[in-house]
Amino acid sequence: MRWIRAGVPSLIATAAAMGLMFWARDAYQVRILPERLMEWLLLFVPLDAFAQGIQDFGPRAKVFALYGSIAGMSAALFGLGLVAPRFRWPGTGILGLGLALFIVAMAGIMPLTGAGLFASDLSQHPILVNGVYLGMALAYTAILLAGQAVTDAIGAPAEGGISFTRRYALFASAIGAIGAYALAIRQAATGGGTVVSDLPVAELPPNLALPPVPTPTTHPGMATVEATLPPALKAQATATSVPAAATVAQQATATSGAAAVASPVIPPTVAAIAQATVAPTRQSAVPPPPTAAPPTPTLFEGPFPTPEAARKVVRDKDGALTAAIRVKGELPALVTSNDAFYVVAKNAVADPVLDANKWRMVLDGEVNRPVQLDYRLLRRLPAVEVHKTLECISNFTAQCDLAFFGCDLISTARWRGARVRDVLQLAGGLKSGVVSLEVRSSDEYSSSVPPDLALDPDSLLVYEMNGATLPRAHGYPARLLVPGRYGMKNAKWVVGIRARSDEYVDWYGQRGWSRTGFVRTMSRIDVPADKATIAPGRHRIAGIAYAGDRSIAGVEFSSDAGQSWHPTVFLDPPLGRDTWVRWQAEFDIAAGQTVTLISRAIDGTGEVQTEEFNLPQPNGGSGRHSIQVNAG
Repeated sequence: MRWIRAGVPSLIATAAAMGLMFWARDAYQVRILPERLMEWLLLFVPLDAFAQGIQDFGPRAKVFALYGSIAGMSAALFGLGLVAPRFRWPGTGILGLGLALFIVAMAGIMPLTGAGLFASDLSQHPILVNGVYLGMALAYTAILLAGQAVTDAIGAPAEGGISFTRRYALFASAIGAIGAYALAIRQAATGGGTVVSDLPVAELPPNLALPPVPTPTTHPGMATVEATLPPALKAQATATSVPAAATVAQQATATSGAAAVASPVIPPTVAAIAQATVAPTRQSAVPPPPTAAPPTPTLFEGPFPTPEAARKVVRDKDGALTAAIRVKGELPALVTSNDAFYVVAKNAVADPVLDANKWRMVLDGEVNRPVQLDYRLLRRLPAVEVHKTLECISNFTAQCDLAFFGCDLISTARWRGARVRDVLQLAGGLKSGVVSLEVRSSDEYSSSVPPDLALDPDSLLVYEMNGATLPRAHGYPARLLVPGRYGMKNAKWVVGIRARSDEYVDWYGQRGWSRTGFVRTMSRIDVPADKATIAPGRHRIAGIAYAGDRSIAGVEFSSDAGQSWHPTVFLDPPLGRDTWVRWQAEFDIAAGQTVTLISRAIDGTGEVQTEEFNLPQPNGGSGRHSIQVNAG
């Protein structure tokens, strides 16, 4: 009977504590302890085990782990709530239990998970975070004491009910919980929920120099003569001068060393496979495609734009992971819409919701003049627009059916923002000897980039995506974009850049993933769909290819399981040096035949996409995409 009497208050106290923790997460974005502990535990999970869980169970694997962590904490609180009254702890002892839980959370779990002692290293204000967790701990003890008082009064009325020490402990717990939450709410309402830096706010230099207008260059494979195409392909081409993704052998260098650009060649039919090339030869380096337009100074006075309502995504213990939206068996759009763009985030519960009016980005470390930047000044810096493809390091390039997201963690958008080098110039530029830049996000994510990459003219802090305010799911108010790297290096919700004289190991690097994040060459067949049954005859094959800022020099396909290779043509003029290309060609299939189609891309340096299959962990996926089609 005593266990039952102890169990009811313990259950109520546990539910209240967990409820208050989730309430603070929703109302003030104070991350819950199970969420923090799971991210810390990922440091010790082997990458193969992590990937296998995702492949076996999809996003539900992460959901189960998150629920498991929450259940574990709930069980611990419930167990403590049972022990205290069962062994007749005095009121001061139960009050001490609440204070001990607070100390464990703030002096144990917080430093362990990178938040610092008593949340001192968070961008959120320590008063807010400490107030929330102190209030939660004292509310837990107040309910335990109240339950004990009720059971004592019912069970032993002749003994005079609750003792003075328990009344004192109950009063102190209740008043303490109310006071802690009042302090946290006041801090959020009046002082804001974030730490306010005492650094001076940067000002726009009156003599900010604009870089010279870039000299246009030719994309590899762009023909200067009219393309020769059959009617079916010519009708789908976007211009008479079609970029040809021809074989590297067809782009052999002339005696002068300049690359000779051939007209697009339609691949031979199945009957003429014997005459096709078997292996490409390397070519000399090809010039990059046209760079972005020169930046233009902007006079931004507001009001500050706000993004549309946050997109709903599937979340789990490791965050959100939603593949790009496209119709199977069809080519994706050249530029991906914001709603169809893939989404990856580490946050298991919710992403940051930031206010541009209060947003600040701190520039400190090994810079000549540490400052902070506000949103208005970011929008007033010279603006640059680029098209850029983003690909998640978890994306598969072959055997797409091994993961629920397949080969679809890749998308392309038009971005607008300020160059990182202009932003750093607000802090007087980098000091000599800088080895890495630590880019910090408001959700405690971090990215490490070398200084030469940060100073690349195509490295931006963006605030618009496809002509609209940057969506919350993609980093509003500001996101980092750097060329030639996987998406993990392109941090969202940026609140700080710290120049360091040592090599900083970022969030993904700490968990065993690639520290450099270089994009590997990939290609994908989108048309026809895998395992499709098609009519005998000639059919279109089409897809995408991407190699980061190395660009794509050509794409080839095989219709005989890799024994021979045929050229393809690009569908569109290049969008930029760090974007995908869309390609197409034709193949023949006879009645009753099953054909294995394979694609391979050649990057701008002449390197051919490897056929060796590797899982994405830790350096990104590799291998050649293949599909099978049948002639009915």
